[in-house]
Amino acid sequence: MPITILINQRPHHFDVEELAPDDFRQAASAPPDYEVWQIVGSPDPEGQLPTDDLQITSAVQIKSGQRYRVVPPGTFG
Repeated sequence: MPITILINQRPHHFDVEELAPDDFRQAASAPPDYEVWQIVGSPDPEGQLPTDDLQITSAVQIKSGQRYRVVPPGTFG
């Protein structure tokens, strides 16, 4: 059964339980220097830095319903 996660607010389906940062970038059609973040709390208020989000720098286990964002480097600070 595929795992469905949101990347940049769009659903993506995977048949594996672990993704590397490059897998997120490929799914979002993002350049290789983009950062990958897991959204942990509620969506951030516009213009404010996320406080709970986790930067993904190595392979991680994914679960359906998780939310991620792939953004240019330096977006959050």
